[in-house]
Amino acid sequence: MKINDMFLKDIHRNIEGVITATQASDEQVYQELDEYVVTKELQGHFKTFFDAYKKGILGDTSSMGVWIQGFFGSGKSHFLKILSYILENKEINGKTAFDFFTEGDETARKIKDDMTIADMKLAADTPTNVILFNVESKHAAGIEEKSSLVNVFLKVFNNSIGYSTIPQLADLERALDKKDKFTEFKAAFEAIQGESWEKSRNEVDFLEDEVVDALVKIDYFSESAARNWFAKYDKEYQISIEDFAVLVEEYLQAKGNNEHIVFLVDEIGQYIGGNSSLTLQLQTIVEELGNKTRGKAWVIVTSQQAIDKITDIAGSAALDFSKIKGRFETTLSLSSANADEVIQKRILAKNNGAQDFLEADYPNHENDIDSMLVFEDSPELRLYNSAQNYADVYPFVPYQFNLLANILTQISKHSIQGANLSRGERSLLAFFKETAERNADKESDALVSLDQFYPSLEKWLNETDNAKVIKQAEENSRIVPDPDDQFNIAVLKVLFMIKYVDQNIKPTLNNITNLLIRSVNEDKLALRKQVEMALKILISENLIRQNLKSFVFQTDEEQEVTRLINNIDLNETDVDNKLAVDIFDANVGRNSFSYKNIHASGRAFDNRYNFSYNLYVDDYAYRKNSNPNLEVKMITPDYDGLWNDEAQLIIQSTKNQMLINLPVDAEFMNHIKTYLRVEKYITTANVSSAIKNFAAVKAEKTTENQDLGNSINQQLVDFLKQATFYFNNSQLDVSGGDFKTRLNDALQQMAKLVYHKNDLVDAAISEADINNYLKEGADSLVAHNENQNLIDEVKRYLQLQESKKLTTTMRTLRDNFVNKEPYGLVNEDIEWAIARLFKEGDINLFKNAIPLSTTQDLTEISKVIFERKAPEKIRVELRVRSNLQQKKMVKELGDALFESRNIVDENSDDRTRAKFIERAERLKDEFKAYRDTPGRNYPQAEIVTEVIKVMERVVDARDTQSFFEVLKNKEDDLLDLAEDINDIRNFHTSKQKAIWDKSRDYISRIQDNTVKESTAELDEIITEMTRIMKQVVPYKELPKLGNLNEQFENKYLEFIEIKSKSAAEKVNNDKEETLADLDSRDLDDRFKVKVISRFDQLLNELESYQKLDPIELIPVRSAADKRSFISQFTAEENRLRQEKVKTTIEVSAQPTVGEKDASYIVEKPKEIVVKVIESVQLDSLVDSRTRVKTPEDIDTYVNKIKQELLNKLNDGNEIDILL
Repeated sequence: MKINDMFLKDIHRNIEGVITATQASDEQVYQELDEYVVTKELQGHFKTFFDAYKKGILGDTSSMGVWIQGFFGSGKSHFLKILSYILENKEINGKTAFDFFTEGDETARKIKDDMTIADMKLAADTPTNVILFNVESKHAAGIEEKSSLVNVFLKVFNNSIGYSTIPQLADLERALDKKDKFTEFKAAFEAIQGESWEKSRNEVDFLEDEVVDALVKIDYFSESAARNWFAKYDKEYQISIEDFAVLVEEYLQAKGNNEHIVFLVDEIGQYIGGNSSLTLQLQTIVEELGNKTRGKAWVIVTSQQAIDKITDIAGSAALDFSKIKGRFETTLSLSSANADEVIQKRILAKNNGAQDFLEADYPNHENDIDSMLVFEDSPELRLYNSAQNYADVYPFVPYQFNLLANILTQISKHSIQGANLSRGERSLLAFFKETAERNADKESDALVSLDQFYPSLEKWLNETDNAKVIKQAEENSRIVPDPDDQFNIAVLKVLFMIKYVDQNIKPTLNNITNLLIRSVNEDKLALRKQVEMALKILISENLIRQNLKSFVFQTDEEQEVTRLINNIDLNETDVDNKLAVDIFDANVGRNSFSYKNIHASGRAFDNRYNFSYNLYVDDYAYRKNSNPNLEVKMITPDYDGLWNDEAQLIIQSTKNQMLINLPVDAEFMNHIKTYLRVEKYITTANVSSAIKNFAAVKAEKTTENQDLGNSINQQLVDFLKQATFYFNNSQLDVSGGDFKTRLNDALQQMAKLVYHKNDLVDAAISEADINNYLKEGADSLVAHNENQNLIDEVKRYLQLQESKKLTTTMRTLRDNFVNKEPYGLVNEDIEWAIARLFKEGDINLFKNAIPLSTTQDLTEISKVIFERKAPEKIRVELRVRSNLQQKKMVKELGDALFESRNIVDENSDDRTRAKFIERAERLKDEFKAYRDTPGRNYPQAEIVTEVIKVMERVVDARDTQSFFEVLKNKEDDLLDLAEDINDIRNFHTSKQKAIWDKSRDYISRIQDNTVKESTAELDEIITEMTRIMKQVVPYKELPKLGNLNEQFENKYLEFIEIKSKSAAEKVNNDKEETLADLDSRDLDDRFKVKVISRFDQLLNELESYQKLDPIELIPVRSAADKRSFISQFTAEENRLRQEKVKTTIEVSAQPTVGEKDASYIVEKPKEIVVKVIESVQLDSLVDSRTRVKTPEDIDTYVNKIKQELLNKLNDGNEIDILL
């Protein structure tokens, strides 16, 4: 049976394949109403719609928005058009739209529900202005976005009521209508123009005079007013949404009779396209119409997207957009199931014979079909579920309904077919009808393959770029070597169709093969091979590309991108670095591991020994840590002569380098290179590229490369599980479920050999353990033997260093033991060894060449041992222990110097030194107090200085060994000093020092005076004192020195009393002579008080003096005071004389008073001479020495004095001669 003979209705009958919101012929309308299939889903939608619609007929409602959504080709535009017919109750050939849905009995009629029929009847009987339009086609270019949608609504509204679509003209027409002059105006215009107004008004720009004349003729405008209207006509027209709603409201009120108006807007979703301004306009239009008309004006729209998607606006405007959802309270969604049912009932319905035949034939092919049509990763692709289903959809396969719907939707989204989509939908029904027609002559074993839908799609694609790709391929002889063999083109068409629906079906070899099956008896294996060959050809021609198991159709832009990518050069290390990142970063992590030796037990050993290792992929170093002890090299197919060669892998593996053979294949390596080229293209190409739709192409490449990268990583995980390990010239037997575990097992085995001396550590010592050990006193009973083998190893190393005369520092030790082969220790291990050796006296530590002692502050010792920033500043030396002779020496010196017999510590030379130094410090500080002071000349002062000096040398010894050396060098000196220490200490701590100081004072009283005067007794006493004090060791005669002090005191007191008495007599004489001189002058008593006070003060001072010099000085000071007072007396006397003369002159100048008038009588005063007293020292009148031999000599001497006095004496002075 041929397919053509199976259908209930003629498959070749004319059915409009594109449903548009435009006028249709009566014949088309009749067919649309007659053949419209009301599915179960549509039964519900009709019920929902008319139930909501009647609220505006029977009462008021503001919920008058209806949102119809469905995928591209789902029939939503057809549904919208059917609603327009019913609401208008359009009549065709004497039959109303309502009749088409309600005639017949309950089983035959399209609408089954009585209530729905009643609501539909109510709507059909209500007078309604139905306005059906596609918003995109009605949009006028150049209209501002902010008002574009309301202008479209205004245009179609004006047009529906007979007004011009030009809003300025419509306003004029509306104004004329209100004055009942519109009919009159049209008649006047036609009389003037000769053509009707309706035919001419779209060209009104050229008919200004005619329009003006008509307006003036009907007496609506004066000519000037009409001209003025034309002047405003060219200005941009603006109307608010509120004003538009008022126009609609006024129209409905004028109509009366419960008049309704319905705006049916096709493809509003595509027009809005997520534009927030247009979305808000739509919401406001619906809101204003609802508020103004209360259910009399409705807005019904269609969209491929749900209202939630259209209004999915983020940010502060989100709350505003929630309102639009409320306005479109009625939402009707057309599913793919509805489209399937329509297609099956309207197109694929079979006649009885064909239905029976197909149902009977299905069991013959069921198993073959089920085994053939197995899709990979495509759970949504439905197959036949029964014989009836097979007969219902034959010659199609169930998956094709949903898949084709998704293909059309995705093609629409990617705008491949350009602006055509805005003019209406290419319905699924048309695709299936046309494809069925092309297979009409085939027999009943044929099936429709996906590529056979392409001719219907091609009509819609027109001359788009992708259609050109396929047409060019058809003309390519390498793709179509035989014009009768179009199979390669069929594969290309399939790949194009499923390009954007990979969420529904993956373009794998198996799935592509399934889509091309054309018979229930298809040899799938042969078909698969044919498809495989076709794919290779298409790849070679760059029309498709392979991404893992998927094959992707390439647009012109993608072909160019693929060419650019294939021409990208990779560096030698790019592949190695990618593998390194994917292997080690993704599967291993850090290039270090934790090792445990044979003694490791307990948590303290966890992560104690973390060894890093160098990583290589082939010879490419990745994350190299400069650790030549441990190296891991991954061997890939790019390493010629080694990869997969077990013998060479064994030979070239070493104790320090592990080789890992990675068993990947050539395809995997090609995937890596493809990934890297694409990645380079993505990161280097930019929007300035000449590639059209660059952003979309780049996004697709990015997604594909992410998938490729994920696949590479997954494959790599599997390959790594099969990797083989080679180390120390043998293949390793490793365990573990994943690569990281296997690698760790291999590294443990490697470390066990490389760091074999790590087993010297048997305890995980911490810094706290070391500090606690250092704090333990010498009397601690705790015995420490932790890591004793390691301590012995360190000691042997120090001995070896000294034998080579090499300096050892803490850096030397750390560089040799820490993380180094064959030890691999941590810092705490070597620090514990040093702490033990130091405290037990086996080594010396020096910081900046300054030695440390075990008796020093714990903090300082700890800092030195734990010094890691500059360990080269810490020197380590083996210590030489003291011998019996040295200990005996220290014991004897301690006894002699300090009278201490417990200085030597048999277990610690440091503690011996510390005890000795402690006492030496005390002795040094004590003798510093005994040091001589100027003028005292204490006995054995040089011995005191020597004791201090030697003790300082002992204290300052740089280390314990030097300490013993100092004592040995100074042993005899120290023993000699020890003999004098007690005598010196007794002298300074007893009365001997006071006796000595008193004797020194007494001697200075005589010997240090300026006046060298004494007595025989005093001189004898001082001579004896001096003799005793000049002795080197005078201690035995110090008691005699005390007796001499007493004798001196008695004799010296007598001597001083005599001298004081003589000085007192001279002072008293000067005092009396001064007072006598004062009495001889006519002066007041104030000078007398001063004279007595000054000379009494001198006498009081004299009584306190114990030394001769100040006593002898008192008479000298007294004589000077006497001369000073006499000079003061003379000066005062001269002043009084001058004062007296001045007074006398002033009295003589007083005025004389006459009998009548007083007048001054000025007499010239007599000149008065004031004689001044001058003091002359007698010794100034004569020579210092004059020898008198004769009486004449006396006269000569006297005359000379006389002459000198006469020379000084004159009329103006008097002379006081002073002795």
